[in-house]
Amino acid sequence: MLKLFGTVCVGLALFFDTISYYKQIAKTIKTKHSSQVSTSAYLYKILKAFCAMGGLAIYSNFVGLGMELFMLVVYVISLLVIAKYKPRGWKLFGE
Repeated sequence: MLKLFGTVCVGLALFFDTISYYKQIAKTIKTKHSSQVSTSAYLYKILKAFCAMGGLAIYSNFVGLGMELFMLVVYVISLLVIAKYKPRGWKLFGE
């Protein structure tokens, strides 16, 4: 019973985290611009996911590793959508 509760908690955590990014993606697609969204924040989230996955792998926390891997995919998709709707001439890594 405790493992089932843990699984539900992990699933809900992923669901709620994903929904927050989904709403940002939906808003960006609807308005067709993302000038107010920080792409560098998404780059930091991607780096955070890689660092967290390294630590979780070292400590053999495979549930946490799976969660971070899932969210890494969400972060990359979010970044791609937001970058697509940036103003003309915008660059991800400056000039």
